[in-house]
Amino acid sequence: MSMEQPPRSTYNDDEISLVELAKVLIHRRWWFLGTFVIVVLASVAWVLLQNTEKQSGTDTFNYTTQLAVGYKTPSHLIEPLPSIIEQLQGAIIPNVKQKNDEFSSLSAKVSYIEESNIVTITSESEQKNGIAEFHEALTTPIVERHERLQRSLENEGNIIFQGDQSLQLIPSEVVALAVKTQQATDAPQGTNSKLILVLGIILGVMLGIVMAFLAEFCARVKESLNKEKFS
Repeated sequence: MSMEQPPRSTYNDDEISLVELAKVLIHRRWWFLGTFVIVVLASVAWVLLQNTEKQSGTDTFNYTTQLAVGYKTPSHLIEPLPSIIEQLQGAIIPNVKQKNDEFSSLSAKVSYIEESNIVTITSESEQKNGIAEFHEALTTPIVERHERLQRSLENEGNIIFQGDQSLQLIPSEVVALAVKTQQATDAPQGTNSKLILVLGIILGVMLGIVMAFLAEFCARVKESLNKEKFS
């Protein structure tokens, strides 16, 4: 005897039907659309808020001064660059800020370019007021000391260090004073705005689907409770 197969409806009741899912989305479309619109509008509002804050905020600029250190011979600087950096960081910058109240709130970063004679001083500020005077106060002691060293070398004679290599004194000088450049940002603002909008659309779709099925689930639970109540 062959065993009778149960009706298809018996073992298909628990299967998920794409048609049923589509019917739920169509039936609860206003839940989906409402959630989607709210999330997308929230993303747009966030982008507009961030852009407004960026535009209303004050930009910060870099102000850069470059000091060209002089030469006593074509291959010898009048003073090693690391030594100048140490003097600026350890003595000159603190002294200048301490003696001048107008410079107390300013900061300075110092560095040098390898295999060159350039010392760079950089300050970050929202406006240029006082920056040029601050950088001039930092470089003037160095330039004046180098001038004294050069005069001393001139008084000692024209032969120095290696063989018959003659003195060829080139003075130290400031070649750029408080040149303004805008700080670079990590990523263009437009890219961030587009990314937020795309993520908002994706999140809106996902949350819209969740809310549609949640509304359908609640409706069916309520319907089931009503049937039990009146049965």
